[in-house]
Parts: sequence; structure tokens; C-alpha cells
Amino acid sequence: MEEIVSIEFEYKQKTYFALARIKEKGDHNEYHITVMNGALEQKLYGNHVFLEEAGWISISPLPENRTGQLRLAVGLALCKHFNKPHHLEVKTVH
Repeated sequence: MEEIVSIEFEYKQKTYFALARIKEKGDHNEYHITVMNGALEQKLYGNHVFLEEAGWISISPLPENRTGQLRLAVGLALCKHFNKPHHLEVKTVH
């Protein structure tokens, strides 16, 4: 049975809520996020799955736009809720 939890996150200085559906996938967990706000749910579409491997939640990849900012806000709230460290790959432009 999949577990579903509610998380709270801040985005653009406002507080929002999302549901995190946890799927156990053998060697890792997946967190599938549904934002309880239609406009933000559409913005996150396609970037709503976070992977947990070896106790870390990966927030990457982050798109280079507002969707990336939203994914980061949700990912950090997910880590805080579950008290898990996060992994974020930062791309540098030369």
C-alpha cells in the first residue's frame, strides 16, 4: 500500500500544501507530488517526481525557470518533512 502525506512549502513568500505519494521501488523510493493549487500543479507537471536513494532525496534536475524554483521549494520541504538530506546538482555555465 502506498503512503500519502501532506507537506507544507513556501513559494514566492506564500505557503502552499502538497500531497506526497510514496512508492517503494525495490532499492529506492519515489515521491510523487501533487500540489493543492491548480496553477502550481500545472507548473510542476513533468517535474513532480523526487527519488530517494541511500537515504538522500535528489532534488535535481532543476529546470532553469520558475518551474525550477518551485521544484526546489517542494523538494526542500519534502526533505524537511522526512528529515532527510538532499542532493542537488548545480550546473555551471562557462
